[in-house]
Formats: sequence, C-alpha cells, structure tokens
Amino acid sequence: MPKVPSMRIHFSDGTSMDLPENDSVQIVSAGPSDTPKDGWLKITGDATPALYGKLNKTRAAALTQGQHMVTFRGVLLIDGARRI
Repeated sequence: MPKVPSMRIHFSDGTSMDLPENDSVQIVSAGPSDTPKDGWLKITGDATPALYGKLNKTRAAALTQGQHMVTFRGVLLIDGARRI
C-alpha cells in the first residue's frame, strides 16, 4: 500500500499531531475572542471561559504558524507545520 503524504503540526503547548495532507481541518479565521460578534460561533463548547470566532475549513497542507486550529483538545495555536 502506498504511503500517504502527511503533515506534522506542532502546537504552542508542546504537543504535535500527524495528519494526511488532504485532511480537512477547521481553523479560526477571525478571533478567537471572549466577546461574540455577528456571525461568530462559540468555539470552546461547554468550556469556560467561552471563546468565539469565525471558522473555516482548510486542507492540512495549507496550515501555517500563527493559525488557531480546532482539535479534540480544544482550540490550539499552531507553532509550525511541515510535510513528513
């Protein structure tokens, strides 16, 4: 079976995640902020303090440093992303 091109994403909390390049992920395109604005969603679920932002979907290959990515661990700041 051929190997799928992957990305290793490093987060500011010291963790990392490997994803296939073509995986779709959610990033925060506006915000995050603790005050809601028109068109923004609550992005932290039931966690407090609540964070709001505008979400977009993008491919894992397009991730860059400084973006906020929505993961199962919450909203994390990307420190770097590279192809592996």
